[in-house]
Amino acid sequence: MITLQQWKDCEGQAFALENGESLTLAEVNVPVSPEGWECFSLLFAGPLQLEQGAVVMRNETLGEASVFLVPVGPLGASDGTYHFEAVFNRQLASA
Repeated sequence: MITLQQWKDCEGQAFALENGESLTLAEVNVPVSPEGWECFSLLFAGPLQLEQGAVVMRNETLGEASVFLVPVGPLGASDGTYHFEAVFNRQLASA
C-alpha cells in the first residue's frame, strides 16, 4: 500500500496511464482525520477526459498503482486541463 507520505513526495510528478496518456499529481489534500484514521485526497490534472473508474497508473518513484478516479471538472482552467480526484479513508493499524 502506498503511504500518504509517498504520495506527497510525488506531488508535481507525472503518472503514465495504460492508454499512453499521463496525468500530473497536482495536489495532495490532507483534512483533519478522526483518531485512528488516515484521510486524504489526490488531485490529478491532465489534458484528457476520463470516465469515473479505476485506472492503472505508473510513476518512476512509486511504480504501478490502481486508483479510483472521479472527474471533478476543469476547475476554472481555460487551457483544457481536466481534474480527477482520488479519495482515501483508511483505518490505521492499532499499535
